[in-house]
Amino acid sequence: MITALFSLTLFVSALLLFSVQPMMGKMLLPVFGGAPAVWQTVLVFFQAMLLGGYAYAHFASRIESPRRRVLLHGVLLAGAMGFLPVGLRGVEISAAMTSGSQAWHLLGVLFRVVGLPFLILSSTSPMLQRWFSTSGHISARDPYYLSVASNVGSFTALFAFPVLVEPHWSLGAASRGWAVGYGVLLPLILACAWVSGQGRGPAAATASGAGAQGTAPAGAAASAGVSWRRRLGWIVLAGVPSSLMLGLTTFVTTEVASIPLLGILPLAIYLATFILAFARRRWIPVPWLARALPYGALCLAFQIFTEATDPIALIVLLHLVFFFLAALLCHTRLADDRPAPEALTEFYLWMSVGGVLGGLFNAMVAPVVFRSIVEYPLAIVAACLFRPTPAGGRSSRRAIDWGVAAGVWVALFTATRVMERGGFLAPYPTRVVLFGVGALLAFLSLHRPLRFALSLGAVFLGMATMDSLHGRTIHLERNFFGVSRVTLDPDGRSHRLVHGNTIHGRQFVSPSPRCEPLTYFHHSGPLGRIFTTFEASKAGSRAVAVTGLGCGAIAAYARPGERWDYYEIDPVVIGIAEDPRLFTFLRGCAQAPVQLIPGDARLRLREAADGGYGLVIMDAFTSDSIPLHLLTREALALYLRKLVPGGLIAINISNRYLGLAPVVAALASDAGLTGYHWEDLVEEKEVGKEPSHWAVLAREPAALEHFKHDERWRPLVPSPGVPVWTDDFSNVLGVLNWGDPAP
Repeated sequence: MITALFSLTLFVSALLLFSVQPMMGKMLLPVFGGAPAVWQTVLVFFQAMLLGGYAYAHFASRIESPRRRVLLHGVLLAGAMGFLPVGLRGVEISAAMTSGSQAWHLLGVLFRVVGLPFLILSSTSPMLQRWFSTSGHISARDPYYLSVASNVGSFTALFAFPVLVEPHWSLGAASRGWAVGYGVLLPLILACAWVSGQGRGPAAATASGAGAQGTAPAGAAASAGVSWRRRLGWIVLAGVPSSLMLGLTTFVTTEVASIPLLGILPLAIYLATFILAFARRRWIPVPWLARALPYGALCLAFQIFTEATDPIALIVLLHLVFFFLAALLCHTRLADDRPAPEALTEFYLWMSVGGVLGGLFNAMVAPVVFRSIVEYPLAIVAACLFRPTPAGGRSSRRAIDWGVAAGVWVALFTATRVMERGGFLAPYPTRVVLFGVGALLAFLSLHRPLRFALSLGAVFLGMATMDSLHGRTIHLERNFFGVSRVTLDPDGRSHRLVHGNTIHGRQFVSPSPRCEPLTYFHHSGPLGRIFTTFEASKAGSRAVAVTGLGCGAIAAYARPGERWDYYEIDPVVIGIAEDPRLFTFLRGCAQAPVQLIPGDARLRLREAADGGYGLVIMDAFTSDSIPLHLLTREALALYLRKLVPGGLIAINISNRYLGLAPVVAALASDAGLTGYHWEDLVEEKEVGKEPSHWAVLAREPAALEHFKHDERWRPLVPSPGVPVWTDDFSNVLGVLNWGDPAP
């Protein structure tokens, strides 16, 4: 009964702990611009609060009087109820949008709205395990197995949110349900405190309290003598999976969609590896993990090296599998080195320090130190460093290991220069061949972990000396919103603005067609037709609002007598679009005044006069994903307030992995609007046109009469399975397309 009580309490606590993470992430994404860094920063905050909770549990365990410990914890638990239900009530966020300190402001917001409840909940696992060790139970000498109940609760919460909560509950209802769950947890914790107080100290070590392999935990004989070398080992073994998790989260949320749903996958795997590592039975042995990890690393390096983007389902699965292997290896080694119960809270504290340091490195340090996403390959290499030497493997001198790695880099660098200058193959086959050279040399060191890891690092370093598949990089910047680069395409005809692996605009270098809008904005595509209709319309305003700047290509449509307002949240993108050495759409092509308004589009659009625009264009993207807060009922209502009678709303719904036409159809039907969409699959590389998908909406059907008689434009018809998205509700699972990517 005691074990069941403690397990249930830990399960409920973890369920609450990890359901509030995606809930807060979804609340904050709309007001902080929808960037992937928002979810990454949320993860770092919760890691930091977890560290605070573990530190509190560690120092509270030193209070000699059990009654005082329980009284202190009860007061803090009651105090946290003042934050419920959690939400963004009264939080001011507009100042952060132009201050350049979004990450720190976001951390401050999180601390104010959910800091104390999360800190107290995060202390539950180590504190209850410590209480259990004094209960006199037969398993008290090895309470670590109780962490499995906690991790199962965390795992359940992460998948329950996107599958059960998000599709059926609003955020307000979810927050109120969370508050009820917190009320249920309080008596469970008090019951655990009472039961643990009935014991007479730790039970003697028995077979039932044995570790994962049927032996007592390492260090059981001398718990007081934990060395700093051992603590450092705990920090590093916890830090590498944490850094890997955030690197993988950035990859997934950049290339698919900036939503908590996809950020949950790496976090769920992270927790699953804890469950397996600290379970009483060892499901996957360390030698097997040590053998499988380098093969996964080489497969992952191939995808990064070749910049492959399709099929996305296979690529995401590849990253998830490697992360599972690496995290399980590190966490299993942590579990094998766990100390006796007397040092339990200290063990969890140093583990949490490692997790926070790994997260801070990715979220705070890397964007300042590195101009590109270097931290993810570094974490992959670091994970390979912690492989134990396989049976039959041989050790070698470190000088030789470093020398071999240097040789790999020299060979790869030389082959790169020869292949690129000789022009023997197209860019992609060239990368495949060059990766094959580096991978073969690394593979020869497979049974020497240090040499293999260094050789793999040399392969990644060699990639840095190569031109991207998008062409030679001529400008590169990184900030909170990601990495933006401008490249000269391989044939030297145009400049490209690239975010992630997605082109966000292109302009010919030669003077004659320089003002031709290319890619998704070509005159012969849907946007060209929208502007033809707008120019012929009798709307009472010739003002145009555009959310999302890119390289400013849409400004090529600006005509005399019009007024254009661009809303752009990323200052780096503004600088790139205004630099005449990179793009000239704004300063050399637009035939009307263009005003750049920095900040989130929804926040800044509120400041514009109602009924002031004849055309509102929604073209904001983060890599390939549209910030979801720009596709909600509230967002559409804002666009309509700013629109004159007879005006048009154009929405770029081009996306490789999300089918957004049903979402826009539901919004249009809900608002009583008429709408059409055109999925243009025609690609004309010679003239710079790429496939695109656009929708156009209007209050009056007469404003869209030209679209009605154009067979390329189809009416927007709501789908019964796609409800109206709001700021409080959205269901991305219903529109995910994991098959062939759409344009």
